[in-house]
Amino acid sequence: MSTKIRHVAIHTDNHFRMANFYKTLFGMKKITAGMTDENGNYDKERGHLSDGTIGLALLQRQPGAPAGLDHFGFEVEDVQRVKDRLKECYPDVFVAQSQGHVPFAGLRSHDPDGNQFDLSQKGMANVREGYLQEGWEQPRRVNHIAIRSARPAYLAEYYQKVFDLRPVEGLSGDNSYYVTDGKVTIALRPWDMVKYRGLMAGLDHFGFQVEDLEAAKKDIENLLNTAPGSAARKIAIGRDGEMRQKNLQGCKLCKHALADPDGVLLDLTD
Repeated sequence: MSTKIRHVAIHTDNHFRMANFYKTLFGMKKITAGMTDENGNYDKERGHLSDGTIGLALLQRQPGAPAGLDHFGFEVEDVQRVKDRLKECYPDVFVAQSQGHVPFAGLRSHDPDGNQFDLSQKGMANVREGYLQEGWEQPRRVNHIAIRSARPAYLAEYYQKVFDLRPVEGLSGDNSYYVTDGKVTIALRPWDMVKYRGLMAGLDHFGFQVEDLEAAKKDIENLLNTAPGSAARKIAIGRDGEMRQKNLQGCKLCKHALADPDGVLLDLTD
């Protein structure tokens, strides 16, 4: 079955500050028109961004919703086949209808750890605007999403069995597992309460492949001068900052660690 990882969503109180960060540093472009603001009103200036493959939704955080990475999404050729596999192998996994305003997918589900993802298929009524287009290639693009789990091997098996993702040769080891759709990878990394003090299991970070790591670092520095409100944040600060940065650098797809203006963890590779 053909599967593509196509979507990442973040809850934020600072849509435009975050959008400027991802547009400026990674060349992401707006592909949908209109999202709700902090008062629940429609704002046509907001919208999902994209690197040509991955749609990035900067969702307005509402009361009760935590900030940061919220979910990701798959586009599959046959949603019913996914549902059949879940029913047969993971009957406790729930599949729900997405809300009508969601522009990427018609269904929402989760893995055995509770990490939620959207399910999309060409022809679904919800899929619209930029998500209907073929996309484009650009030098800076999302190349992985990382999940921290107390049972990464079990999750790796789940994503292979349900979505036909494939192990990445040479990366898995040290109780970490990397599975891919051929372009974008899911990194499944071991979690425990000591190593990740204060952080629960769940979505950890996502990462970009860039054409030139040193050029990207210079762009990060320049953004601090040109738009300080949209600048990257340091990770190794506070009581647990150095441990948090060390954990991020332990990802085998990480060559440079940083955080976006909201503190969402990112890493870069070339």
